[in-house]
Amino acid sequence: MYLLILDYETDAERKRIDYAIERWQDKLFVKKPKGAIIMVDGKKEKVEEFIEDLCARLEKSEKKLGVYEIKEFKPKIEKGIKSLEYETKENVEFVKKFLDYLMTKLNASYEYGSKIGKVYKVYTKKGQAILEIVVQNKENGCNIKINIEGYGSVVDFISDKINNEIKTFLGGR
Repeated sequence: MYLLILDYETDAERKRIDYAIERWQDKLFVKKPKGAIIMVDGKKEKVEEFIEDLCARLEKSEKKLGVYEIKEFKPKIEKGIKSLEYETKENVEFVKKFLDYLMTKLNASYEYGSKIGKVYKVYTKKGQAILEIVVQNKENGCNIKINIEGYGSVVDFISDKINNEIKTFLGGR
């Protein structure tokens, strides 16, 4: 059994966690306990004294208290990264307008401008991804580079959508 501690900042993040729990409940034993979850570290005797003190304050404590000894587990999860690169004879401003349209279509939110481009965050049912878009001027058009980062299948999902849209855009010119 594993104890996961997820620190979320917004109600939207909490809802995404609840949605993930619902999706996995038929594949794993996943329980989101009610009440207080307390992590205690110290000498075993002091921990037992603390637990005894807690039990003295609870009604039917034997049914309400579960104590587990845990050790940290570092899962082997790697962030997926994909880069898409395109060349076009279109001018930079026209391409930037198209990319702004594409980000709107993907419901991507603008996060910030990096030194070389723009960074967006997109949420899908497959997860969230970070997109960094760089458009560089060249003699007869421009280069487009899009880096996509995320976990699980979201990277391929978003890159396929972007690739299809850009190929349609470039093919239609």
